[in-house]
Amino acid sequence: MIEPFVMGLTGLSGAGKTYYVDALKAALGKNVTVVGFDDYYKPLEMQHIDAHGEANYDLPSALFSERFHEDLMQLLAFKPVLIKKYQFENYDAPEQTEIVNPAPILLVEGLFVMDYEAVDSLLNYRIFVDCDMELCFNRRIERDIRERGIPLKRSLHQWEHHVMPAYNNHILPHKERCDLVIENNGPADENIATILEHIRTHAHPSVLAVL
Repeated sequence: MIEPFVMGLTGLSGAGKTYYVDALKAALGKNVTVVGFDDYYKPLEMQHIDAHGEANYDLPSALFSERFHEDLMQLLAFKPVLIKKYQFENYDAPEQTEIVNPAPILLVEGLFVMDYEAVDSLLNYRIFVDCDMELCFNRRIERDIRERGIPLKRSLHQWEHHVMPAYNNHILPHKERCDLVIENNGPADENIATILEHIRTHAHPSVLAVL
């Protein structure tokens, strides 16, 4: 029976988490399964509405945390799970589901993976992606407008009143206890090599046997 090696990855919105997820997928291939906390957002009618009438998706309560934990437990038991793919603020989009299959390495990524104790306790290795704040801000605004169709005014409101408070309260406090802090201002090769070496030296023998 394989005992999966579980990595957690977090960081500020726009820090480059997706870049590292893709790099690890390229390096590990079929041996890694990525589980994104972002696929567990509750529908709009269940979200907290702030004083300006905007839904706040940057709260731990915005996600189906218990369902996320249950699915991770299934994957750790080497059983597949069926998840609904969340489509950011696109409420009219047709529902998309995906079968997520287990793998020797699980990469759990999202804003609150280390703030949710039940999930954090499953992690064997914690990665924090850090980045220049101004660069994160510019990336976030550009992505909101170009990919998500969010007006600039709403995007700026979300950054100030939702994104940064969530970062300061639920993400940044976990930085110091992470095993690896990535300064995302250059090539990923060295950091990916560091992560792979840690897997080779710390993963259960059942994982190493199939890598």
